[in-house]
Amino acid sequence: IEPEYEPSIDIIQDCQRSVSGGIFVKGGIPIESSDGSAYEVRNRVVLCRCGKSKNKPFCDATHILVDFVDK
Repeated sequence: IEPEYEPSIDIIQDCQRSVSGGIFVKGGIPIESSDGSAYEVRNRVVLCRCGKSKNKPFCDATHILVDFVDK
């Protein structure tokens, strides 16, 4: 069983691969789509930051394939 996280939002930097990762959202923070629809509230999710995920708004690790680096 996963522990309950305190609400927080963190930017992931993958220094090992020299790429910028997604946005790590923890603690059941509600997420809405651009049209106002609510996604299921989860204890933790990672949001896409590179814009290339096939599962937007969620990260699918495509940032690794496209060598995304946030400048």
